[in-house]
Order: sequence, then C-alpha cells, then structure tokens
Amino acid sequence: MSTKEKLINWPNWVLLPVLMLGVFIGGLMTKHHEDQLYGGEQGTLIGCEAGAEVNCDIVNTSVYSEFLSVPIATWGMATYLLLLICAVFAIRGKREYTGVLFAIGLLSTLYSGFLYYISKTELQYVCLWCMRLYAVNIGVLILSSIVGGWRHLGKVAFRNAGLFFVVVSLFTIGGQRAYRSSLLGDAGAIDLDKKISEQKKEESRTEEQSKDEPFLDPEGPAPSLSFAIQTEDKNPATLTISPSDPWKGNPEASIAIIEFADLECGYCKRMSSEISRVYEAYKDDIIVVFKHYPLDPSCNKGVKNRKHRKACFAAVAATCAQEQRKFWAFHDLAFKNQHAIKKEDLRLYAEKVGMDISQYDECIASRRTVKKVLEDTKQGAALDIHGTPRIWINEKLYRSGQSAQQMALYIEQKKGVATPQAAKNSMAFRHQATKAPPIAKDTPSVQKISYGDLSFEIHTFEAALSDGVAVSGIHEIPATRMSWHAAKTACDKAGMRLCTEREWLSACQGALAIDDDGDGEFSDDLVEGTQYPYSDFHNPRLCWSGKKRETFRPVYTAEMPDCVSQKGVYDLVGNVEEWVGDTPETAILMGGAYDTPKDKARCYRANKTFGAGYASKRSGFRCCK
Repeated sequence: MSTKEKLINWPNWVLLPVLMLGVFIGGLMTKHHEDQLYGGEQGTLIGCEAGAEVNCDIVNTSVYSEFLSVPIATWGMATYLLLLICAVFAIRGKREYTGVLFAIGLLSTLYSGFLYYISKTELQYVCLWCMRLYAVNIGVLILSSIVGGWRHLGKVAFRNAGLFFVVVSLFTIGGQRAYRSSLLGDAGAIDLDKKISEQKKEESRTEEQSKDEPFLDPEGPAPSLSFAIQTEDKNPATLTISPSDPWKGNPEASIAIIEFADLECGYCKRMSSEISRVYEAYKDDIIVVFKHYPLDPSCNKGVKNRKHRKACFAAVAATCAQEQRKFWAFHDLAFKNQHAIKKEDLRLYAEKVGMDISQYDECIASRRTVKKVLEDTKQGAALDIHGTPRIWINEKLYRSGQSAQQMALYIEQKKGVATPQAAKNSMAFRHQATKAPPIAKDTPSVQKISYGDLSFEIHTFEAALSDGVAVSGIHEIPATRMSWHAAKTACDKAGMRLCTEREWLSACQGALAIDDDGDGEFSDDLVEGTQYPYSDFHNPRLCWSGKKRETFRPVYTAEMPDCVSQKGVYDLVGNVEEWVGDTPETAILMGGAYDTPKDKARCYRANKTFGAGYASKRSGFRCCK
C-alpha cells in the first residue's frame, strides 16, 4: 500500500471508535426505553437530566421511538454494528465498502434531521443522547466522504451488507426482546383483558346507571391517605390525597393510584388509557386520584417554560366539571378530543357530559376553581415533578411507564400476595386465551342500526364480490383494489348503496355521529362514542392492523372475531380501508387498513388523500341501505 493510500485510509480507522460509541449509545438508549416502558424501577438517563428544553424520557419513549415495535435505538445498534464490519473491510483494502458507509451515513444524517424536527415541533423536547447519535451519523458521512465513498457504490458490497444487517438485527433485537421479557417477568402473564371482561360481567348483574349516561363521580370527599415517598430528585417527601381531589374506585381501599397530569399533554392521554385499564380490572381494590399539573407557569410555578398554552384553562374547566360530579366524564372526553381543547371546545364537552351550562359558565367566570389548580401544582412542585404524567401507586413512582401489566403486578403484590410467583398463580395472572369463539354461521349478513334520527342497515362483514355483486358473509375474501366507483356499482347490483360517512362512523363508535362544526363532515368532530369499535382503548390483538405492507395482506372476513362493534359489525377498523360517501365529492376511505401503524386504525381515521378513482390492495368497502 502506498503512502498516499495509507494517508487516505485514516478516516476508516477513526470510524472504528466513532461507531463503537454509536453502538454504546444505542444500547444505553435501548435499555432506557425498555426500563421506562416495561421496567419496575425507573431512573433518569445519565447525561440527560430533564430541563425546560430537554427530556429524554419523553423523546425516547414517544410514539416515534419505535419502528415495527422495536426501539429505534435498537435498530441503531444493528446499523452501527453493520458499519463497523464495513469499516473493517474498508481498512483491509475493500474500497467498495466505503460506498456502504457513505450511503448509510447520508441516509442516517437525513433521518437525524427528521427526528430532530419531530422532537422540536411535535414533542417539544430534545434528547441529549439522541443529539450525540446525530453527531455520530454526521461523523460517518464526513469520514466516508473523505475516502471518496460516493465513488464506490457497488452492488456486491450492498448485497453483502444486507445479509450482514439481517444477522446483526436478529442479534440486537433478540437481546432487546430478552431484556424486555426479563423486565416484565410475572407481569407479562397478566391477562388484564380477561380480568376486565370478568369485572364487567359482574357489574352487568347489578348495574343501575344507564350505559348511555356519562359516568357520575362518586359522592363525598376523597379519603384521606398519605404516603412517604421519594421524589424524582431522591428527596424524602409526603404525598397526600386531599378531600377536594377528584377520585373514583373504592373509598375503603388502601391502594391508591395518584396521577399528576396535564389535559393538553399527549403523553398523559396515552397514560390515561393504561390507568383506565388498570382501574377497570381492579376498581374494587383501588382508588384512582387525579391532580392537576399544567405545564404552563401562568398557573404552575413549578415549571419555567409555557409548553401547553391551553392547559391552565382546561384544568380550571375540569374542576368546574367536578363541582357537578362530572369530572371523570369531562376528563375522558377532553383527552379523547385532545386535538380541540380551546375554551369553546371545553364548553361543548361540558354540555355533552350533561352539565348545567349556566352553572358551568358561572364557575368559569368566578375563577374559584383556580385555587384548587394552584394547590395541586404547588404540591407537585414540592415533589420535584419535572414533567407529566407522573403516577404514584402508594409510594412507588411511575414517571413515564406505559405498562399496565407492571402496575397490575404491583397492585397484586400490595393486595397481600407474598411473592411474584404467588401472584402469578392468582386469578389475575392466569394467562388464558381471550380470543372470542368462532362467529356463528347463522350470523345475519346485515345488521339493523338505529341512533336517534338515524336508522339504516349495514353489511355485518366487509364486502366480497360474487360476479360483480357485493356480498357479506363469513370467511370470504374481502374485495380489494376497489375504487369508489367500483364499490358503488357493486352495492347497486346488490340492491344497496355505499354507506354515508355518518352511518359508517355511527356504526363504528357505537353512538350517533354529530357534525359539531357544521361543515358537512363527521370524522373531524367530537368523538361521541368509542375510539375503536370494541372500546376506547387500543388493543393490538383484536383487529388486523399494524402489519408490514410488503409481508402481510388482508385476511378473510370475520377472521378476527374480537374486532366487532357494539352492534355486531365486524372489521370496521383494520384489514381494508372502506369507501364511504354518496357522491364522488364526498368519497372517503375510513377505518385504516392492515398496514395502518400503531393505534391509528380507529373509527375516526378518515383518509381524504385520494379521489374516488383511487384503488389499491388496501381499499375495500361495505354497503348500507
């Protein structure tokens, strides 16, 4: 090797420690991600203490922190291991691998820019360790450019790199899955869905309140309980429940879930779903308490930056709702429609949950409930709270955990079960399949639905085609690659028509869809019913969604017997998007398809991107009349 070649090879040597640093950071962030979401013990990520602009907890556990249910940091580890292999080959004289280094460095740098934009605009925080990874990516791009990597973009090297990436991905993802399983431990065996189902069956025998009536807060003040805790900053403190706190559950319970939250906080919205699941499973054994902690210094001296400009008024409005025993109904509706919490929106929610509006207006004008909000924020600041949500189960802190199972395990142990193994043997830990039995063959192909002034019939199952005619039945191949025009023709031949947006949405959410803003559309308005056909809370096991587009396809009709609405209509979300609308101008695809990610396949998912002539393997329909 000539002197010139030796000199130009130095960037590849420099890459080795840079990439090793990337692997280390990826591992550190993977561990932090898993600890926060699934671990019983949680702590601050070293080198990323929370502040006004910095919060690794929020960034590294947000909806953007995973791809295909695997932490991005884990994918990062696999990528840096691959690049290490390529750098070694490049040092040994195989210059074509510098092309791989350059290409991945360029893509990683662009992706870093995207993630930084998301952090600043969507999450409103940055993660210092993420920033260090961005620096690693930029370093890879610069060093591979110095050796002229763009001149060596060979096919053979990329093919080999693809094989290497598969191997290292299996290694890193396998390690991540094993670590998650070790964190969940016995908690992974909890079948909360089964326990909730049993609880609801028991309640149905003694239920006095109409299920269509908003939840009424329990009477009386919250019970006086206090717990000796350790704050986020490791300081000893006392956490108390005030008689004026909104609460629900068993007032005689010794186990309390106490949440400090912000009604404008997207993270709090997600966590509220997990707490609701735990409450539904253990309502006879626990009490759930809510405390306000808006991230706005105008009502919270414990924070410096005004992250959420509507949060203070939302907290005041919720406390006015509490005066009329409608706090929890208002809380649920505000979180469900968090995209719209302006003053006029909150007043609408007060009306929707059955509040006396004149009394609500008087409460808002008097500002008497501001005192309660200030009391909560003062207590939260004394507990060294640096963000929301913050949840204590008695003395145990959950800063940003999303695992209902971990909370359930702790509750089981607090109930007096001596060991995790003993808890596992209790009813709540008997992991049994909850999949519904096969759908009866005599299930009608059409369901009759009536809500208020709206009465119609709708296909029970997604439509299939028989000689161009729309049919509804069990274990049929759903029609795909359907345009709105083709779907309309198939419904016409069946003596039916395409559903209107209002009909489809009402069938999905289990309540009459209302055009609150009067714009002629319904899926951009208040969520009157449930967010998913089966409940308000997403369960990834119930419907066919969140799959990889290239690997999976739509399944047979009624293949997912749990994916059913209150009125017995199947697969309204996931599998294939369904055309609705009575004219080409009102044509919309509803419900999401098999590849709709995360929890986005829901009743209010309206795809207005395409015109009536659009058709793909994701587009289908069902008929109404």
